[in-house]
Amino acid sequence: MKKLIFLFLLFSFSSFADEDISISEAPLVDELPVNELEFVETIGLLTPDEVEKILGEPKKIVNITLQSSKEVIASSWYYENINTDHSGNYYPITEIDIVDGYIESVVFLNSNMDEIDRVEGQKYDVKRPEKVF
Repeated sequence: MKKLIFLFLLFSFSSFADEDISISEAPLVDELPVNELEFVETIGLLTPDEVEKILGEPKKIVNITLQSSKEVIASSWYYENINTDHSGNYYPITEIDIVDGYIESVVFLNSNMDEIDRVEGQKYDVKRPEKVF
């Protein structure tokens, strides 16, 4: 009798091993808010690759590289007209700063692409969650 119970349990557990139990790789967010404050709160949940899938390719990318190895250690991505201020007016430029593969800050600029290195903007540091679950 014990052998029958053992065989039954063995076969019942082996049927679970055949099931494909996989974790979904879907991003936590599938679109980003337009409002500047909501945008900053939400973008910290995403990786740079997920941001690029949602917003598309940036209009301009500035990479900072190590001179010795040519490794990219930081990037600034520039998008046009994707965020609004508290009054609903669009910022001409949104800068997303990425350091070591993480989004560190977002800067909203009232300028055009030619002036981005000469204009101060409204900068927000991005808070990353310690743990998602």
